[in-house]
Amino acid sequence: MSIGSTGDDDDELLKWAECDEGDWDVPEELRKHPEGGIVANFAIIVLSSRYTAASINQAVGRLIVEGSDFNIWFAIEAKKRVSSLALLQLSETSMRLLRPCWDSWKNYERAYGQQPASFPVVEAQRLMDALSAAREGFRSARDI
Repeated sequence: MSIGSTGDDDDELLKWAECDEGDWDVPEELRKHPEGGIVANFAIIVLSSRYTAASINQAVGRLIVEGSDFNIWFAIEAKKRVSSLALLQLSETSMRLLRPCWDSWKNYERAYGQQPASFPVVEAQRLMDALSAAREGFRSARDI
């Protein structure tokens, strides 16, 4: 289906484009290397931090895989099979899924920095939960 193929499509696309619910100004840190995308930039930040534990690094690695698989699927399969509106919505998947990860990471980083002698268990679990939800989000967007 092409953009503007019917009046209904045009109306829905305009509504979607004008809707600013959930807009997120992606932090500058995640836009440093635009060719890598925000998931890759997030991974670089987390993996290069002195605050990470092995389990967090592993979870970030799995996020990279799922994000990459989603990008490949989007570029090859989705463009052939879904409507223009769905493509636009899917194009924001990384941003939508990464926001809770970023917020959890910043909370974890802040908690660790405030008390470096103790591991922030609660914040670490929230970060792990956010990473897991993002991975599942990439999978469910592809209907896997």
